[in-house]
Amino acid sequence: MKKVFDWVLTVNLILVFGLSVYLWWSGQLVVQYVSNSASEMQLSTEEEATLFATTVRAAVDAELGQPTEGYEPGMFLAVYPGLAATDFEGVEASIGKYVVVEGQLVHVTPPDVPLHSAVKAISNRGLRTLLENIATRGQIDLAGRGTITEVFDTLTLP
Repeated sequence: MKKVFDWVLTVNLILVFGLSVYLWWSGQLVVQYVSNSASEMQLSTEEEATLFATTVRAAVDAELGQPTEGYEPGMFLAVYPGLAATDFEGVEASIGKYVVVEGQLVHVTPPDVPLHSAVKAISNRGLRTLLENIATRGQIDLAGRGTITEVFDTLTLP
C-alpha cells in the first residue's frame, strides 16, 4: 500500500511541476513579487518615530539634565529653537493632551481623573504625534522621500 501512495505522490509532483513549467514557458503563469508597501511604510515610520524620540530625549538630557518626572514640552522648546508651540497640538501626555489656545500651549486633563506628579510628561504616542506635526509643518513626507534628518533640520533652525 505504501508503494502505491509513493507512486501516486511522485506522479502528482511530476504533473504539477510539468504543468507549472509549461504555463511559465508559455507566458500564462507570471510569478511577480508585490511588496506590501503599507506595512513597509509603517515599519519605516515606526523606526523613524523611535529614532526621533530617542534623539530628542538625548538632546534634552545633554542640555538640561535627565528629568525625573518625564519630558515636558517646555524642555523640548528650550533645546530646539525651530520648535513651535503649535507643534504640540494634540500631543498626548501621561494623562490628557496638549492643545494650543490663543497661541498658548495648554495641558488639558479629563475631569475626575486622579492626577500624579508626571501628569504633563509626553507619552511615546505623544512623541509620535509631535514628529508628525513637525513633518507636516515642514512639508516633509516621511512616508515618501522625506527623512528624519530633514525633521531635525527644521528643529535646529530658528
